Parts: sequence; C-alpha cells; structure tokens
Amino acid sequence: MKNLALLPFLLLVISLLAPGCRKDAKFTDEAGIELDISKDTVMFDTLFTTVGSVTKRFVARNPNQNAVRVNIALEGGSPSPFRINVDGATGTSFTGVEILGGDSIFIFVEATLDHTSATNPFVIEDHIRFSTNGTEQEVLLVAWGRNAHFYRPNQAIQGLPPFSYIAGGYDENGNQICETVTWGGDLPYVIYGYGVVDSCCTLIIEPGVDVYVHNGGGLWVYRHGQIKANGDIGQPITFQGDRLEPYYAEVPGQWDRIWLNEGPEGHSNEFTHVLIKNALVGIQCENVPWLPDEATSAQKLVLNSVRIRNCSAAGILSRNYAIEASNLLVGDCGQYGVALTGGGNYTFEHFTIANYWNYEIRQTPAFYMNNVYADINSTLQVREVAGRFQNGIVHGANANEFQLEFNNLSLPTALTFDHSLLRTEMSTSNSPYFPNPGTVYRNQSPAFVDVAGRNMHIGQGSYARGRATPSFILPLFSPWDLDGVARGDNGAYDLGCYQYVP
Repeated sequence: MKNLALLPFLLLVISLLAPGCRKDAKFTDEAGIELDISKDTVMFDTLFTTVGSVTKRFVARNPNQNAVRVNIALEGGSPSPFRINVDGATGTSFTGVEILGGDSIFIFVEATLDHTSATNPFVIEDHIRFSTNGTEQEVLLVAWGRNAHFYRPNQAIQGLPPFSYIAGGYDENGNQICETVTWGGDLPYVIYGYGVVDSCCTLIIEPGVDVYVHNGGGLWVYRHGQIKANGDIGQPITFQGDRLEPYYAEVPGQWDRIWLNEGPEGHSNEFTHVLIKNALVGIQCENVPWLPDEATSAQKLVLNSVRIRNCSAAGILSRNYAIEASNLLVGDCGQYGVALTGGGNYTFEHFTIANYWNYEIRQTPAFYMNNVYADINSTLQVREVAGRFQNGIVHGANANEFQLEFNNLSLPTALTFDHSLLRTEMSTSNSPYFPNPGTVYRNQSPAFVDVAGRNMHIGQGSYARGRATPSFILPLFSPWDLDGVARGDNGAYDLGCYQYVP
C-alpha cells in the first residue's frame, strides 16, 4: 500500500522532468552539419499498379554532440505515388524535426502506383529532402511499376471461397453465359480470391503470359469447364504468387492452387511449357466433392513440359481423374510431389519427381498412389486405378520416396511401372505392378547436376543414362526432353525429363 501511495508523486516527477530534457537540449545552428542517413536509395521492385507496396524504412542519425532541427519534405508532394512517415507522423512536409545529439529518427516509405497505358515495366522516382542548417541532403525513391489485368472477387456463395468469373457466370436474366476467353501476353494477370472458369466455358492462355495469384487465391476450372494453357519453349506460361520482391522468388505457399474438376471425354485440360511455383498445391484435379459417387473423370489433364516446384503441400494432387504427362518435373514439395488417390487412369512418360524439401522434416514420399479416399459423407470409397509409368525418376532426400498403398477390395489389374529409377523401400520383384523388374532400378543414383541449386539435369555419372526405352507411349511429346533436346541423338535414351547433354 505504501508503494501505491508513492505512485502519484512519481508520475508528477516524471511529467516535470520529461519536458525538461527537451528544453535543456542544446541546439546548434552551425553550418555544414550533415546527418548520417542509412540509405541513399529506397527501391521498390516491382509493383503492380493500384496495389500498395510493403513498408520500407531507413534511419537519419544526428552524429553531432548538439541537437539539430531538420526540415524534411517529399519532393513530389501530395501527387507523389510515395507516402512517408517521419517518426510516427504522416505527411509530405515536416518542419523543425528535432534530433538530439547522437540520436536518430525513423522514416517509413510506401508506394502505390497509378494505372497507366504502358505495357512494359516502367519506373517512377521521387526524393525525400533533408535540410539541416542550410545543408541539403536527399534520398532517392524508386519504384518499378507494371500494369496488369486484375480479377477481384465479386461473388460469394456460402461454403466456397470468394471468387470472380474469368469466363462464364450469368447475364441479367439469369441465363448462364457460355464463352471462350483468351488471355494474351500484353499484360500479366493478377487474381485475388479465386478466378473461375465456369461450365461450358474455356480459358485459353497464350504463350508468354504471366499469371500472379494473391495470398489464398487460385484458379478454378469448374466441372465441364476447360483450360488450355499452351506456351512454347521460348515463351513459357508462369503461375506464381504476386509478391515480386526478390526475397519471395522461391518461397512456397504464397497462393492456394489450380483446381480442376471433371468433364467430358475429348475436352482435355492442357498445360504445355508451363511453370507453376510457390503454391500450396500446384494442380489439384478431382471430381467436385459434393458429388461423391461420380465416376472417374473422362476429361484428361494433359501435361507436356511442365515444371512444378516449391509447393508447401503437393505438386500434383489427383483424385478420380485421368492424367497424361510427359517431360514433367516436380520438385520440392512439403508433403508429396505427386499424390494420385482414389480412382484414376494415368499415363506418365519421361518424368522426374525429385523432392529435396528442406523447410522442415518431411515424412511423406515424393510419389504416392492409393485407391481409396473418404468422401464428403465420410464414406470410404474404393476405386479402380489403371496406369502406365515409364522412363521416370523418383528420388529425394528420404529413404522411401515411392509408395503404393492399395485396398484389397479392388486391387489394380492394369497398372505397371517399368524403365524407372526409384528410391524406395518397397520390393519391386514378384509384383504385378513391376512386370519387368530388371528395368526397375531401385536406389541407384540419378546424379543430378546440382541438388542444392535445384538443377535436376542428369550428370555424366547418372545411372539414368541409357536406360530408357525408345518405345514411346506418348509419341507426340516424348521424342524431345524438357529443354527441347532430341532424345536418342547420342545413341542413348535417358530416364527422366532431361536427356543427358555433355
């Protein structure tokens, strides 16, 4: 109680002494005084127009013994795309900012660039000026900007993520819109929430297009919709998160996924020369969950020369779907590189699944296949699986990177693996899934060129060299590797997505 009685007295003393510190400070008006400023340039690289930047900061320190008064101004004033905050105060001009001897202040900077007509990246500059007793100093502000096509959610249905229609929707009379939408390469595309390609609609993405997805968002091709993302070797199509700072270039989990639902035969979802990176799941293909008894999709997912990497859950997650894949590279996923679950019909040729995820301990294999799943009603579904996997490499940091796990109620009768290099603890002999065990190479080294640098080309000493079969099951794509190198030119056909090149 005695200590509490002293509290008002102490507060009074503090209130009297605190302003006294500022009043007693000795200010100098000596000419030639300079501040120590921690940065001469604040750079923002690269910002989408109309989207606010991260906050950056720097320090202005008074190295002198005496206090100074500084005038600070944003040269461009209110029209500037930059915003500044000086030691907690926002504005464009600050007069007589006091900095005690040996003390410092923080300056915070943000930027939002206006939309322009430019199709190429552009640069905006401004300055923050410091005037101390007649000494002028400045910090350059630079922002690289890029215009884009934006999709922001304007639809809300209970139980679904917020979304907008990329293709489809309903007109003012409630009639469904069926259309084909083409994304050209004039500007990148930025998706907030989910962008939806509705039933009876098609999205065509042309070579060289960059698609950026904001945190938690994704691309959803609804049942009976279609996507054709066909780049070329010199102009790949890229899907990634919308954080463009160099730090985020290879950070996983920045956006959600590409979600594909079922559709009719002959209505394939196509991805050619495409890079998908830094998602939670790269591609998830499945029947819509609220129709649990639907048969395996007749619509195929066709992957040709596709790279998927840095997904915090899985690169490819399939359930009751059909996939054809050639020259596929999947790497560094937090759980599975490729997980094929429930029913399905799969053809994989010349593929490399290499999981060296190092963000945390991973207990799951790079490649996993089963024939069961719990549906939306918690009923265990056992489905039929068929497939042929040839000329592949499955490897990674764990001892067991390849695992098959089937329910005995419906064991696969048309599933084979051959001419493949597998890192696995399971036996590949005396099994109907490995009819030619002499062409299944267990726990041999692929001798990737640079695992640490994530270069999954095979080196000179790779066990994968010369062990592929030239009898292609996908002859339209497989004669060339992921780099466009012709297979067999050196008289040998190599396992995986890359042909060895000296």
